[in-house]
Amino acid sequence: MKENKHKIKDILNTVFKENNNTISKKLIYNNALFGGIASKWIILALVLLPLIMYAAIFNSYIFNLLGIAQAIVFYIILLVVAMQIIIAAAYFNNKKVINNAQKSWENYFPTIDFKMILSSGVTPYVDFKKHYEIALHDDLENDALEQRLAEAFTQMEEENSGMVEAMRKDKAKNKGK
Repeated sequence: MKENKHKIKDILNTVFKENNNTISKKLIYNNALFGGIASKWIILALVLLPLIMYAAIFNSYIFNLLGIAQAIVFYIILLVVAMQIIIAAAYFNNKKVINNAQKSWENYFPTIDFKMILSSGVTPYVDFKKHYEIALHDDLENDALEQRLAEAFTQMEEENSGMVEAMRKDKAKNKGK
């Protein structure tokens, strides 16, 4: 099976949204690039499902069968179940996007964990968004973007050398178990 080599910018656009050369992390990742569910369909379901359920339960025929109290309770219970299904779909979609993006990311940066650049916690790559925004501002694409990000990763690793060394030791220790 031939593996598609996705562009770095496409990989990053699945998890970040860009607006005027500034980026922010998406809540629902876009899996369309990797052959999965596009985020717009999950968002559409999140918006339309309560309206569809309202129309189904509070139409004159069903409403007369249930009565007001039962219709309200039934709507609330179904709404909770429907929202749990949508949230679960978004969770598994995001998880699949990260796994697929990690595989494509390793074609460019095999030593950099893709999850580290998405992390909100303290990582050696905490300034990734700042470096990526600068690259976007310079309108870099493909090889130039890859080169700029490689330089940025090297710089971030040098700035956080203690953390990088601790992570390597921890990884080596865990492999030894």
